[in-house]
Amino acid sequence: MPDMPNSTGIEQGRAEKAYEFVNTVKTTQTSKWDNYKSGVRKLPAYIKTNGLGQTLAFIKGRENFPKIYEQLAEWLQHKQQLVKDGELVQEVVKLPTPEYRQVAMETMALLTWMRRFVDGLDPKKDGR
Repeated sequence: MPDMPNSTGIEQGRAEKAYEFVNTVKTTQTSKWDNYKSGVRKLPAYIKTNGLGQTLAFIKGRENFPKIYEQLAEWLQHKQQLVKDGELVQEVVKLPTPEYRQVAMETMALLTWMRRFVDGLDPKKDGR
């Protein structure tokens, strides 16, 4: 059978990393879980409304978002070879439009998985 494009592998990689990100916060930073969960749920709407660059600038110092900002920076450094020398927001706003759109789409794809996991791993759900 000929090799097929590895889109399943890409999605699986996103899912694995999103699970790792969410589970790490859930198990090691339980006091911050509710803020983190809220942030993950809100972030896609912020990006759609304001754009990735403005959203990153907004969340960088906010209480609900610092861990998410760090996680996005880690993922985009790995996936897009971004954030080599500077801050994520600094790197993103310098991107040409096609690359900016690609990074925004990648960010949204990762956040989709993160949102699924914050909902699925929520210890307050189902009395867990």
